[in-house]
Amino acid sequence: MFKFFTKSLTRQLVLSIAASLLFYLVICGVLITSTVRKNFDSVTTDYLSTTAEKYAESTNRILTTEYSLCTELQTILEDFRDIPVSARREFINELLKNTLIENESLVDAWTVWEPNALDGMDSRYRNTENHDETGRFIPYWTRVGDVIECCALTDYEGSFWYDNPLNSDVGILINPNPYEVGGEIIYVCGVAFPIRGKNGEKLGVVGLDMSLTTLSQMLKSAKVFDTGYLSLISADGFKAVDYKPELEGQIDAEFTSGDTGSMFSKAKDDLKPFGYKIEQDDKLYIRHWVPLKVMKAKETWFLGVNVPLKEVSAGTVKVVRFIIFCFSIALLIMIGVAYGIIKRVTKELGKGEVAMKNIAQGDGDLTVRMDVKNDNELGKMFKYFNQTIEKIQSSIKIVHDSSENLHAQSITLTENISDTASAANEITSNIESVNRQIKQQEGSVREANNSVNSITTDVDSLIESINKQTTSVSQSSSAIEEMVANIRSVTDILNKNSTTIKSLEKSSEEGRVNIEDTVSATLKIKEQSEILLEASNVIQNIAEQTNLLAMNAAIEAAHAGEAGKGFSVVADEIRKLAEDSNTQGKNITENLQEVLSSIEAVSESAISMQNIFNEIYSLTQQVAQQELTILSAMQEQSEGGSQVLAAIKEINDITVSVNEGGANMQSETKAVNEHMNGLLRLTEEITASMEEMSIGMESINKAINKVNDLTHKNSENIDELGSVVSKFKV
Repeated sequence: MFKFFTKSLTRQLVLSIAASLLFYLVICGVLITSTVRKNFDSVTTDYLSTTAEKYAESTNRILTTEYSLCTELQTILEDFRDIPVSARREFINELLKNTLIENESLVDAWTVWEPNALDGMDSRYRNTENHDETGRFIPYWTRVGDVIECCALTDYEGSFWYDNPLNSDVGILINPNPYEVGGEIIYVCGVAFPIRGKNGEKLGVVGLDMSLTTLSQMLKSAKVFDTGYLSLISADGFKAVDYKPELEGQIDAEFTSGDTGSMFSKAKDDLKPFGYKIEQDDKLYIRHWVPLKVMKAKETWFLGVNVPLKEVSAGTVKVVRFIIFCFSIALLIMIGVAYGIIKRVTKELGKGEVAMKNIAQGDGDLTVRMDVKNDNELGKMFKYFNQTIEKIQSSIKIVHDSSENLHAQSITLTENISDTASAANEITSNIESVNRQIKQQEGSVREANNSVNSITTDVDSLIESINKQTTSVSQSSSAIEEMVANIRSVTDILNKNSTTIKSLEKSSEEGRVNIEDTVSATLKIKEQSEILLEASNVIQNIAEQTNLLAMNAAIEAAHAGEAGKGFSVVADEIRKLAEDSNTQGKNITENLQEVLSSIEAVSESAISMQNIFNEIYSLTQQVAQQELTILSAMQEQSEGGSQVLAAIKEINDITVSVNEGGANMQSETKAVNEHMNGLLRLTEEITASMEEMSIGMESINKAINKVNDLTHKNSENIDELGSVVSKFKV
């Protein structure tokens, strides 16, 4: 395929021009396409932004209407004190009812008042019509078709639609929620305002709920490109309007996701529109959101325009295709024009090709000349072609004459060079033989020198090891002497510890005996305390019986009248004595019980201490036995350390003797090493000289052989030149 284009100059030029034009048109097409795309994207963004802002304003107007109505209700209700107390509930009911009648978009109107905040008469209205068991004012007016009716509001305590506005400074927008009207579920958007007193106290809440049907129909009827649609979500992400009705009332997943959720949060603060691309239903969508706020409400809702990217870019694709078509037509036209011009030029060049082909492949006629008709580039090229052929013709004549002379000279030169090459080859062979023998000698001397160096290194290493061993033996001897001294010191300490442990054992035994005596005494005290407790109980029983007898005596004295007065006095004294005895008996019992508890605690502690002393006594005996074992082991260690110390001293003497012999060996080895190094240097110098001589001779030999080869080749070239020159017609 490549040869097909390179074989013809016409094809090459056409291909080059076509490729250049194609590249230029592609670059232009890319730039134009990019510009068109940017302009279309800008126009599309402006269109989406304008559409979103347009419907956002319409949505805002609808929500503002509801918000304004509720603001008016708030203002009227906060002036409730201007209304007579008995007429306040009826007035507010009529106000809510008329609000529904005059605004068909509203589905309900309601208010909830704090207990007794409206008229202080909640107790009078308990469980009456449109009230619950608390009697609070909680009317809930609703529209069902053309009928407007009222009932009591329920589930208000703890609800977000009551607590949030009650604690807010301004009215709030309530998230869209389902609402049943005539058996059909619709979604409503609510607003709720706090009712405040003159001093800012919290009195209640008033609210309105508006059907989103009208707003939903308006947004869903909007046409954005072919299948684009509008959507509305609340400040908390609930879908108020969506192209899929089943999704309305649910949280928008993009509102809470990590990638897009941050955009919504940012837009709540700066209220700037934003957009992004996202895949939905196997299509790539462009979403453009506009934040909207309703009057003084703190909540920010969002209206979005959603369009498939394919529909947005459809116009761009059409323009790009048209540009590609126009560029393709222009490319074909320019290639056709270029082909005609190139074909005309190559036709003139063909004449020169025929003349050159005759010289190259024909009879080599150098007398041929081109016919110059024009003074353009082709005419000048033919003119210069004729001049070139004339120069070649004269040169060929000169070469032909010179080649005959060179042929005779080359024969003589070839014979002389052959003799010189033979002599040089013989000298080279002799030098190589001597050089091999010297290299063998150098290898032997080098091996001997390496062996001597190795011996020297080993001797140095041996001397160093002996020195280290001498140091180590000295250190070991000192360490062992110190260890033997420490062992003897430890043995003395163990002997002293033995006496201390015996004293501890004796003291532990005495403590154990004393604890046993204490336990026995404590148990006896406990038994005696229990006997006293029983005696105290007996005294209390006697006091109680005496008290009964005194009461009986007092009764009998009363029956006896005047005769029994003296006996009555005695009975009273006996009764007082019995009561005092009973009281003292109870006190004694309580004290004895406390003493008994303390004795029991002391008894338990004494028993526990007795067990601890028994364990201490047992451990003391074990320590004494282990002390004897350690003392025996340390005595044996002391004897062994003395024996090791003697052996170390003997090793130290032997090491000193070996160190002296190693020093003598080291000095002798160094002398041998110096002689071997001198011999090695001499051998290396001879080897280097022979190598230089061999290299020089090889260079001479190569030069002679090369000259010989060149002579033969020159002779062949002269013969070939003669044959070539003879082909030309001059």
